[in-house]
Amino acid sequence: MNRLFYPTSPQEGLSIKILLLTAALFAVALSPYGCKGGTKTPSAQIHNSLQDSLIAAQSVAADTVTISFIGDIMQHQMQINAALAAGGGNSYNYDNAFRFMEKDFKAADYMVANMEFTVGIKPYSGYPLFSAPPEIAAAAKQSGIDLFLMANNHIVDKFAKGLRSTIDRYNELGVATLGVYENREEAEQKSVLMMELKGMKFAFINYTYGTNGIEVPEPYYVNLQDSTEIKQNIARARELGADMIIALPHWGEEYHLEPSAWQKRYAKLMFRNGVDAIIGSHPHVPEEAYIYTAPSSNAPEDFAQDSVKRVVFYSLGNYISNITRTGYTLTGVFVSLKFTRDKLSQKVKMLMPDWKYLWCFTKGEYVEDFTVVPMAEFIGSEEFAAGGKTPLQQRAFQKMEATHKQLLQKDLVRVIREERVIK
Repeated sequence: MNRLFYPTSPQEGLSIKILLLTAALFAVALSPYGCKGGTKTPSAQIHNSLQDSLIAAQSVAADTVTISFIGDIMQHQMQINAALAAGGGNSYNYDNAFRFMEKDFKAADYMVANMEFTVGIKPYSGYPLFSAPPEIAAAAKQSGIDLFLMANNHIVDKFAKGLRSTIDRYNELGVATLGVYENREEAEQKSVLMMELKGMKFAFINYTYGTNGIEVPEPYYVNLQDSTEIKQNIARARELGADMIIALPHWGEEYHLEPSAWQKRYAKLMFRNGVDAIIGSHPHVPEEAYIYTAPSSNAPEDFAQDSVKRVVFYSLGNYISNITRTGYTLTGVFVSLKFTRDKLSQKVKMLMPDWKYLWCFTKGEYVEDFTVVPMAEFIGSEEFAAGGKTPLQQRAFQKMEATHKQLLQKDLVRVIREERVIK
């Protein structure tokens, strides 16, 4: 069982039972990012290098920690209604929300998701003021999600009553949370969440750009994206002995595949001050991602598989929602960051991450309610090849395939071989 702790000193720690994830490394094409020292590498070289590294990756699997992430878990009215129907009209059933991803979730050593709603305030409602049935939170935890991110723009949709209910429900579940607190004093102690996995210490920090103009009711505290506070929490994470710091900002412009100048500016601020990986949410579509690596010692023109310097996924998009405006809003990203301890230096280092696109089927498009599948695996299945049993399924399958092709052409994830630190 995974357990978290909010340490008061670097010496605090705990043992964690590790579930291993063995996954193939995906080939990604390169593009320059505009930071000093960045170098472009041909995609054919990447493919060969990734394939050649599989044997080495498997040999260190037992010493590797995998931390996985999905984007926005949302609850629109149609989703709530579908869950009620799935529960026979007397309860809310969310089994299908995680049914086809549970194996991936539970394969990770630690699994993180953004919970973009309040919980437990009736009548349950979707946009613009979200309040979801508690059953969605219980199903999320049961599926293998270990950490609920709460700092997002909808967390105070139901004001003080909604915050109280959400905090209480999550406490009842015994799930770790980040980004929202009972008061400022608690925030000062718990805004840096420390997790020890296989002797490696990870710090998580979570912020939101805002709360849709709704003032956070006292005495509650929501972590807002403030540069001073971010710097202080990064410094505290290092004081607490973090080997790696992972920032989880809720930021950006909705429905844009490219990060904004504001996102890039804050990413640079976090990297300069010691963050190792940034996994973002909010835009409701996948955004560009950049993986910065050191040059390979064997082939300087290539990149080192076992020496990733920094990672930023600006947005993982939606995990599950009823935002159907484009194929991109039905697309999410599942990202697995991987870490190991160097046997010579004893320092923790980041390995090449794994990632894949997910697709959200809305009501009746695949099962009776809403569900999520890994796109490439589903497209390669016999069921997909059969073309769908109903006209609704057929249209959904076609839309998914077309979107998948567009995403591959856009090449959102880029690897940058970098000789120098970002300026």
